[in-house]
Amino acid sequence: MRYPAAVVERVHELAQSLPDAQIAAQLNREGHSSAKGRPYTAKIIQWIRWRYQIPPATLKKPEEFTVQQVAQQFGVSTGVIYYWIEHKIITARRLNDGMPYWITLEPLDEHKLRDWVRNSSRIPKVS
Repeated sequence: MRYPAAVVERVHELAQSLPDAQIAAQLNREGHSSAKGRPYTAKIIQWIRWRYQIPPATLKKPEEFTVQQVAQQFGVSTGVIYYWIEHKIITARRLNDGMPYWITLEPLDEHKLRDWVRNSSRIPKVS
């Protein structure tokens, strides 16, 4: 599937500041249609970004951490962090499927999680 250079360039431009769903909405407002003549969706934008190696927008707030940073901070695997996210033990957000999670840790949460990791025989420690 090929997209006109103008559309690819517009996606590249919009991807600097918008998540995929908003890029799709903007292209639709501008009257563009997909290669199959349909309205753009976030999935189509994800594919265009993948195909043309367009990175997603970095919309991480300064007080947020990545999954890898939190895993390193607590000395656990990223799998433990994804478990915590899935079970709403820690607060995380992401703009679209396929984009990274951004985690906000409150001091009280950090203390609670450190104790949990220290006292758990089930959480594997990573050096």
